[in-house]
Amino acid sequence: MMRRVKLFIEKYFPQVAQVLKEFKSRTLNRAKASKQQENLHKNGSDVLVALKKAFDELGIEWFLAYGTLLGACREKNFIAHDLDIDIGLFLDDYGPHIEETLKRHGFEKKHKFIVDGGEFAVEETYIYRDVGIDFFYFKIIDGKLVGYSFTNEQGLSWDMTVQKYGGLLVKEFIFPYDGLEEMEFLGSIYPVPKDPHRHLAVHYGDNYMIKDNNWNPSKNKNYHYRKDKIGILSR
Repeated sequence: MMRRVKLFIEKYFPQVAQVLKEFKSRTLNRAKASKQQENLHKNGSDVLVALKKAFDELGIEWFLAYGTLLGACREKNFIAHDLDIDIGLFLDDYGPHIEETLKRHGFEKKHKFIVDGGEFAVEETYIYRDVGIDFFYFKIIDGKLVGYSFTNEQGLSWDMTVQKYGGLLVKEFIFPYDGLEEMEFLGSIYPVPKDPHRHLAVHYGDNYMIKDNNWNPSKNKNYHYRKDKIGILSR
């Protein structure tokens, strides 16, 4: 019965059908985001401890990045509305040994984005205890910390962006860099960029210590698009 009603609306009232479809999508997305937030605050500390063990075994440098670093400095916890954990690595260390070690520690790779076969930029997403972890691979260029992320074109969905460009748009972020230091977070010690407050101010603005419930990535000015590069989704 419900299927016949749905088909009737789609055939004779397509605009109404589209509104209903968008409402359902938003509702499902809100429910998914709420569950991700719950998992992060419940299991996030254990995820970081497990990451530290894996990276200690690998013997590579890593650090808290983006929203996770912001939460560590401002909230002394994960940000209330955050959905996942952000980790910085170095592109020079990228290779299959990282995935092999993480897998042995119980992490599951979900996907990755690469540019130029991984020689220019990489971003990976893993899952552990129902928490997403985004690995951003940085480079040091002329004494600066340079990182990349991947996004859709404004006004287009991710799928539409891929159809238009053959992949996702590449954002390049540049930070001052003087090495790493250690910070206490949730009862353990983790590496962070030296002078993390300067690092965060470059990315989120001088008032980053004041909560902005309306903040969104469009307010970030610390990037430019690499129009010569395209991010490719890979497994």
